[in-house]
Amino acid sequence: MTRGWSQASATFGVALRFFFRHYAAIAAFGALASAQRFLAVSGDERFAFAGGVGGEVFTAVVRLMFLAWLVRTLFRAERAMPWAQLGRRLSRFVAGNAPMLLASAAMLVGLTLVFKVVPELLAADLSPDAHATFLSWELAIKNVTVIPFVMVWVTTIAREALRASDHATDREREPASA
Repeated sequence: MTRGWSQASATFGVALRFFFRHYAAIAAFGALASAQRFLAVSGDERFAFAGGVGGEVFTAVVRLMFLAWLVRTLFRAERAMPWAQLGRRLSRFVAGNAPMLLASAAMLVGLTLVFKVVPELLAADLSPDAHATFLSWELAIKNVTVIPFVMVWVTTIAREALRASDHATDREREPASA
């Protein structure tokens, strides 16, 4: 399991470095979602357009655009792979790297406790107006920090999965030495 924690920490570090190195682009996508979320929960009738289905669709489109940019940027230097091999390769990675995936899941649970549960406990005793303001700021901040970082992290894990399975496929093609 130590190897799993080591691999998970290394992948977390790669994601963190990518996040900070590309933060200007990440913040640009996140700022759009932050503005929508901030306006939607502010309770001000002037910004009612930001709530409801329209606001949710806007945020979903922004996140999908971010994910497309992220995949393109993270996978830019990767070797092309036939789509037919994707499921087999990922299955092989999951089977061979369960400790790393479990450690990553544990790290994600830890981050959830820190960035979701703790703020909710701190805001529990706020008045309704203060709680609405708190929620607006919390969502605005998370849209440029926690949410895009988790997307970067999970995409980094997917890239590592494809890299690892790619190396395994290369080894399978090599003739066995006698």
